[in-house]
Amino acid sequence: MDLKPGCEAFAKKVVPVLRAKIAQSLATDFGMQQNEISKKLGVTQAAVSFYLGKERGSNSSLAKKFPDIDKTAKKMAKALKEGKGDKVMTDLMCELCRKIRRKRSFNALIK
Repeated sequence: MDLKPGCEAFAKKVVPVLRAKIAQSLATDFGMQQNEISKKLGVTQAAVSFYLGKERGSNSSLAKKFPDIDKTAKKMAKALKEGKGDKVMTDLMCELCRKIRRKRSFNALIK
């Protein structure tokens, strides 16, 4: 029996891709600088540099397999830009997690 919950696999595999997509959206769609993005995401400026340089969170096959990642990243970037609270961000992330976990291809991620 596997005791690894779906949310754990989501956090390990999907969240880095989601963060990278959010960082990219904040930079390209909203013209934010790396230091602003780092504050919004709660990560270091160096991490943002890696996200923008596609050295971290650049699993394009995962993003293609789950297009909801891109859609949610755009929503989250907009919410961050507008200064929405943690509840909005949590709701968006949990909604994405539920959508992805319903897909059969998600099971391959947790093995």
